[in-house]
Amino acid sequence: TAKDIILSIIKNIGTSGGNGTVIEYRGEGILDLSMEQRMTICNMSIEAGARAGLIAPDEKTFEYLRGRQYTPKNYEFLVDYWRDNLKTDNDAKFEKNYTLHIDNIAPQVSWGTNPGMTCDVTELIPSPEDFAKGDQNQKKGAEKALEYMNLKSGIPITEIKINRVFIGSCTNARLEDLIEASKVVKGRKVFPNVKAMVVPGSQMVKKQAEDLGLDKIFIDANFEWRESGCSMCLGMNPDILSPGERCASTSNRNFEGRQGTGGRTHLVSPVMAAAAAISGHFVDVRDMDLN
Repeated sequence: TAKDIILSIIKNIGTSGGNGTVIEYRGEGILDLSMEQRMTICNMSIEAGARAGLIAPDEKTFEYLRGRQYTPKNYEFLVDYWRDNLKTDNDAKFEKNYTLHIDNIAPQVSWGTNPGMTCDVTELIPSPEDFAKGDQNQKKGAEKALEYMNLKSGIPITEIKINRVFIGSCTNARLEDLIEASKVVKGRKVFPNVKAMVVPGSQMVKKQAEDLGLDKIFIDANFEWRESGCSMCLGMNPDILSPGERCASTSNRNFEGRQGTGGRTHLVSPVMAAAAAISGHFVDVRDMDLN
């Protein structure tokens, strides 16, 4: 998923890998993504230290905008201009270049207290030494993160049990996100003693989802279907974790106390969050029968 791609990027370049820059995402893997998936990628650029993230508009972009409520009236004229001008020059020079092969990216799960502290769901939690790769500050940060998260290196990600699930935020609460998550939970029930909620990204998304019957799928699975808003992404109002609670969250930030004092946040994609809600712990969603 797009969330797995951007978490993998941040894992590889670090949370300071894009410091002070604008990250441009290019290549076949990016162009194959839908517009909503591209939004997830760009949304989390700041988590790599960047000031912004961008993907040059293409025909998929123009078609996405055509006929929407707030599209300018002179849209077709603007498309001609955008097509010719909103793209990187062939001779453009970049501060840094990174190449990532995304074909075989496994579902990602964060284990620490920043988005760079992430690994494949099939892996073990790394040791601070392995994570730091000789950087003593990174090692200390990993040690502190493991202590806060009450985890130990060498534990399989799939053995981490969760108490809460949050599918929402500006990163992953668009209609496509909810559709994909609903496929995981349809006909299933949330694991006993796990509290799960879905918070659509906007009132428009909420209505679109309800028109498709997604609310009924989630409610039947014992999810809470909530009004749109920021909610548990930043521990707003009563939507907070209690000290020691562990949450599978589709949000973008997992630092200490982000979702409530003493709360422990694991960043995942919507389908991975849904799978954890059903299983009570992290699982590889690719192993689930979604037919």
